[in-house]
Amino acid sequence: MPESGRQRLSHAERRAEILDAAARVIVARGLHAFRIRDVADEAGVSQPLVSTHFRSREELILEAFVRADERSLEALDAAADGAGSGRQRLEAFLRGCIAADERPGDGLELWHQLWTHATFSPGVHAAVRARQQAWIEHAARLVDAGRADGSIDGRVQPGRASLFLTTVIDGLAPSLLAGIIDVDRAYRVLDDALRATLDAR
Repeated sequence: MPESGRQRLSHAERRAEILDAAARVIVARGLHAFRIRDVADEAGVSQPLVSTHFRSREELILEAFVRADERSLEALDAAADGAGSGRQRLEAFLRGCIAADERPGDGLELWHQLWTHATFSPGVHAAVRARQQAWIEHAARLVDAGRADGSIDGRVQPGRASLFLTTVIDGLAPSLLAGIIDVDRAYRVLDDALRATLDAR
């Protein structure tokens, strides 16, 4: 639909719409083939309009990644919030991470694309590192909640446990994306990691 026939959006709404379209394009085409033109087509706007909102291709990529990742973290946290004890919430949260590739634009493939290019771009590297730290810190808070309610052994160190568990998720992601393992097998690996990490002896 031509822009003139579209519902008029505020500057912030249009910017968000473009960012969501950019995340979908990254997942569909890969970061190596990412083009402003494709984002404009996906969002149903003109290429010059995209350029008025974002000064560069990298700025668009970084903001799209951060927005999608923040939303993904919030959604997984909300889904796990009613799981019960701290340990149950942690388990639900990490299982949600494994299944995140079922939500286009918010899942493992988006992370994989940015992670792969982090070596070649200081901006991408900084964004990936910051978002990774946000996930580790969130998992650590859930571990701490489990220690407080007695569902996780009090000797477990939240920072160390959360780093290990998020690393397990990161390690499973490439195999899931490649179809080498399925979600059920990934869950079994996660369950083993949870028992080894949270049941301190």
